[in-house]
Amino acid sequence: MKSNTSFNSENYNSLLQAFLETHEGANKLALSNNRLKGLNNWLEGRFKGLEDELLKMETDFDHLKRIYKASSDFDSNKPTNCENCVVLQKKVNYLITIAPKLSMGTANLNAILDLRTVFLKKLALDINVVFKESKRNLAVSLKLMSNNFHLS
Repeated sequence: MKSNTSFNSENYNSLLQAFLETHEGANKLALSNNRLKGLNNWLEGRFKGLEDELLKMETDFDHLKRIYKASSDFDSNKPTNCENCVVLQKKVNYLITIAPKLSMGTANLNAILDLRTVFLKKLALDINVVFKESKRNLAVSLKLMSNNFHLS
């Protein structure tokens, strides 16, 4: 009976060891499986988002294609039905013709402002000289007046 018990004990220990190893491996697989499920869920969400973005871009591209086709079909010599387009075209033509004049006007204005600055500096110098001269003349006249006052 002892040999039978010993055999059962050894058998039980080996079975227990095998069970624990299998359980540990199962836990590792469960953790790995959970991590991969989370990653899979994230990838599915990202894929759905990219599909939606692609659909939006295709719609935008088709819209831009229609706009480009409409603009390339536009002939400036062909009369248009849009009154606003005619007004805008006249304004564009006017701006194209006036632009060189405005740039020349800017250059002329800068030249005039430079001359004005030179003139104002010269005027300030002249005023300063006149002020000094009038100050000297005033001093001379005051001296003459005081001399005349004492004489009388």
